Amino acid sequence: MFAISLREFKSLFQSIRAIIIIVVLFGVTAGSAKLVSQFKSELSGLGLGDNAYVIGLMLLLFLAAPLFVTSISHSSVNKELESKTIRFLATKTSRESIIFGKFLGNVSFWVVCLTVALLLIIPFSKSFYFVDLIQSIIFVSYFIGLSLFLSTLVSNSSLTMFSGIVISIALPVMGMWSLLSKNVVVDALSYLTPYFYYTNENTSYTYLVLIHTAVFVILSLIIFKRRDL
Repeated sequence: MFAISLREFKSLFQSIRAIIIIVVLFGVTAGSAKLVSQFKSELSGLGLGDNAYVIGLMLLLFLAAPLFVTSISHSSVNKELESKTIRFLATKTSRESIIFGKFLGNVSFWVVCLTVALLLIIPFSKSFYFVDLIQSIIFVSYFIGLSLFLSTLVSNSSLTMFSGIVISIALPVMGMWSLLSKNVVVDALSYLTPYFYYTNENTSYTYLVLIHTAVFVILSLIIFKRRDL
């Protein structure tokens, strides 16, 4: 499992799209921190406190994380099916190890990216926001699990890329819409997105997103175990 995780982790850093995402992530984080440091007195009146330094990063994740994650993780499993390398992997390790390894490899990639992004804020904030890091990782893990599920469910990587883009646009829109709408259907659907839990006043709700992530991974494993390789 750990060998597959390491392989997935390395392959993500070798992707051109991943490099572009990293540059954007770091650029927005550092830029927003520098901007906040220049207007700290004005922002302090808004009651944002030191968390103002991570606003840029969190806003970027809220709006772009679905697209970022799905663009580089949409073919985690089905690319192995298309290249037939999955048969080789299945002879060397269990199917459970393949799914969990793929998931952990993707999570590890984002843990490194988000950790470095928050480290870039330290020269401005003079502190490291560990809680915000954990919540960012949990938020991103939702879309990693979703991408893994789509990649396991759909054999065609081009189709998962298209569906990933559609979902990455629809989920933020639905999440933001649910904050303003009184529609019962929209409110009910919002419980299926991480945005409901991250916009709740009770910050402990954010950890409930892990349930969604676990469901995606378990469903991926069930489908993969039934799939004929």
